[in-house]
Amino acid sequence: AAAAAAAAAAAERRAKAAEASLAATQAELSSARADASGEVAGLREKLSAAEAKLKEAAASLAAEREASAAAGRERGQAQGELRASRSALENAKEDLAREKKMKEVETKRLADKVEDLKERLPPAGGGGG
Repeated sequence: AAAAAAAAAAAERRAKAAEASLAATQAELSSARADASGEVAGLREKLSAAEAKLKEAAASLAAEREASAAAGRERGQAQGELRASRSALENAKEDLAREKKMKEVETKRLADKVEDLKERLPPAGGGGG
């Protein structure tokens, strides 16, 4: 009976030690879960922040592309206007050159006519024939 009582007492001590070990293991597990939960929350925050930065960068890139496209359109329009202005200037120069030539021809014709009339007129003060 004494041996049985000693064996029962030893079994109870082992059971208590196992319970204590189980409680410690559960505490470690609980702590590890809390740590993991905190890490997951931290990672989620970092991921959210990274996504926000990515969206911001994408919006900025889209704005830059639109600005670049608008600048390209304006440059093309300005180049078109410049070509049109140059063309108009060339046309005006040609018109001016033609007018100048026509006036020179007209002036020469009038000068020739004046000379012709001078030759036909009697000398001034000559008194009539």
